[in-house]
Amino acid sequence: MMRPPLLLSTIALLYMNIYFNFALIVAATTSTPPIAAFIVPHFQKAQQQRLKQQQQLWSSSVSDSNNNNHLGVPFPPWYSDPELGKDRSHVLPANRGFDYVEVVPDETTTTTILSSNFADIIQKSTSRIIPFHGSNVYVRRIKGDSNELRGEVEPVYLSYTDCNPDWFQNGTTLCWLGSSHGENNIDYFAVDIATTSNNDNVDVVEEEALKKTLTSADIECSSVRNYGDTMPSRRDAALVAAANGLLTFHRSHGYCAKCGSPTLSIKAGSARKCCNCKTSVYHRIDPAVIMLVSSPCNNYALLGRKKSWPDGRYSTLAGFLEVGETLEDCVVRETLEESGIAVDRSSIRFVASQPWPFPRSLMVGFQATASSMSPPQEQQQQQQQSSNNNLHLPPIVVDPAELEDAQWFNKHFIKTNGLIEGK
Repeated sequence: MMRPPLLLSTIALLYMNIYFNFALIVAATTSTPPIAAFIVPHFQKAQQQRLKQQQQLWSSSVSDSNNNNHLGVPFPPWYSDPELGKDRSHVLPANRGFDYVEVVPDETTTTTILSSNFADIIQKSTSRIIPFHGSNVYVRRIKGDSNELRGEVEPVYLSYTDCNPDWFQNGTTLCWLGSSHGENNIDYFAVDIATTSNNDNVDVVEEEALKKTLTSADIECSSVRNYGDTMPSRRDAALVAAANGLLTFHRSHGYCAKCGSPTLSIKAGSARKCCNCKTSVYHRIDPAVIMLVSSPCNNYALLGRKKSWPDGRYSTLAGFLEVGETLEDCVVRETLEESGIAVDRSSIRFVASQPWPFPRSLMVGFQATASSMSPPQEQQQQQQQSSNNNLHLPPIVVDPAELEDAQWFNKHFIKTNGLIEGK
């Protein structure tokens, strides 16, 4: 099939320092075909299927040669679901106060229960609850046609009646994640059962509470980092990503930074408020950039690797935004710090953004072109050594505190040797 003259640009499966065994970088301009950067020779079935679907979507989205948006994104980035509703007005506590209210069942006992409205919604038959234990999520292995487990998972979804009532008392961390719009209007929640109160041995509480619902052989519990690339459902990945960030926020903000008093959950788990000075605090998002930097001749991509990564894994460069920077400033600074390569600021183009739930980042993808750093004499010498002007590449100076190695990878080499559709 002929490639259209005008190609969309995208970066897919960004910055894989998780259980991904493959990182794909697709980048194209109006004059060059896309390149794919391979990492290690393993490719799980879920990844193969999702990559193939994304490639088909990408191909179909660029079939119109009259499309002038060469920086468009043909499919929503992973860990996001644009069809998931985020209007939480219907689930907020009726008095717009704390999520939990205090009750006194007798003269010697005080307990807290979910506020009305919040409690009403979660008890509906259409509500679904994803249990976490700290930073670990419960998932179920998906069964194939042959009734054998395969390498894909989905979150464990529980109804209210499946849960232990103690999960919704005494300040247990509970967060509303979103809602689906359809016949059932499902509301999704996440609960951190590790915060269950009134028992010093959380493991015992967990074991007793989950004995009937979470003990089958196909259910397991581990870090979200281990499951992000094995969920075939976009909605599942988006819900788990949101839950991971919100629950991390609650675990780290139990006390007020202003007066030191305890904080309590408000707004259906989206914020916390000090019970003394009434200061509100909201969850943090850590923006980071990830950039595909091309050589001046546009035939090479700059990729690097960390020492802790598996052998053979290379990725596009990335880094966190600092105070006072623009995203474009961060692209320039991080590329220079990690590789010694100067970026032509005028070449920087935004591609896409993606939630990055490890635990609460936002990855912002860019394309950029390196400036020529070689002095004229070195350039002349390189041109004399070979008639191929692609050999004139800006010299890389790796910062060992940042990376173990960085190299220029020829797009034809990557296309030939990259892992495409499991090959």
